[in-house]
Amino acid sequence: MAVMTAEDWRRFWEERGMRELRLLLAECWDPLGAGTPRQREACAFRIASLLGSRPAITEELGRIRGELRLGEAPEEDARAAATVAAWFEAVAAE
Repeated sequence: MAVMTAEDWRRFWEERGMRELRLLLAECWDPLGAGTPRQREACAFRIASLLGSRPAITEELGRIRGELRLGEAPEEDARAAATVAAWFEAVAAE
């Protein structure tokens, strides 16, 4: 695993991390596929704070789904969380 300084992480999130996470969530999690840019930004920010814990990401996606007044879909939330976690693991290993 690559060692990144705090400055490296800050630069990563500013230059590409948030954009990639927003796009990934829109692609892998149906509730955001048709969401507004503002909704995607808010969701990505919430998920970014949980990276490193797939169960926490799954739970947060479920909470967001509830806030959007959508039916429960824990399997879909878990699949999306796994995709996000795999993306972050790959980024951290760069």
